[in-house]
Amino acid sequence: MSTEQMEAVRRLVKRLEDSSFELLESWLSDVRASNPDLAFLQGEEIKPILYSLVLRVIQFLGESERVAVLHMGESVDLKQVFYEAASYIVEAIEAQTEYMVGHCKRVRQTAGKVAAMLNLPDEQIEEIEYAAGIHNIGLINDAQRLYLEPRRLTEEELRRARNHCVVGAEMIRPIEFMSRIVPMILYHHTHYDGSGYPGGVAGEQIPIGARIIHICDALHAMISPRPYRVAMTLEEALHEIDRGAGKQFDPKLIAPIHAVAQELRTQ
Repeated sequence: MSTEQMEAVRRLVKRLEDSSFELLESWLSDVRASNPDLAFLQGEEIKPILYSLVLRVIQFLGESERVAVLHMGESVDLKQVFYEAASYIVEAIEAQTEYMVGHCKRVRQTAGKVAAMLNLPDEQIEEIEYAAGIHNIGLINDAQRLYLEPRRLTEEELRRARNHCVVGAEMIRPIEFMSRIVPMILYHHTHYDGSGYPGGVAGEQIPIGARIIHICDALHAMISPRPYRVAMTLEEALHEIDRGAGKQFDPKLIAPIHAVAQELRTQ
């Protein structure tokens, strides 16, 4: 493959990453307009499937790029290529609601620091950071809109909102080299005592990455405003986390999250 062809592949990958959200929205509108029989398609049902396909295409193109570059005597981090693509999707999701913008980035930074304090291996810390950075990718099913409703959700709405953990995990499950972060995304809303969602595991059965993401996600959610409440102070949020030790949160993570919170006070 020539240098020009290699650059063309790179540009195509980048363009697909940048435009995937807009392309999907446009495609759904066109399908409903031109095919009345398909007007029943619900965005929250079809978007995860289509985004999984988009991610597979990006993976394929990224692998093609890697093969080309390796022939040139260089190397490419395919995980980073995929992560950047998934991050674009998360940023597009968050941009739909001002209260969510930058949330996953903040959770990623905090989760990485907590994981480092536990002296986890560097590779595991990196995987936890990857998972934290895209943990809400399943919100593509419109669950983020439901979370921001200033009212009590119906049972069906609550089910759809909570389902984003499963949706997100299934979206990235086909990407083989990201398989170790799938359980972190699936269980990042499962409580230490086994409650929460989707449940089915408890205590040390919950991946440490999921436990870390859960407590960091909770902290940043509490100290951020929502349409139905004002933001908590850092002290109030930490008090709630202390109350949830052993129930909602892994007791081993209480001290590290307090330590990281000290840095937030100076920002």
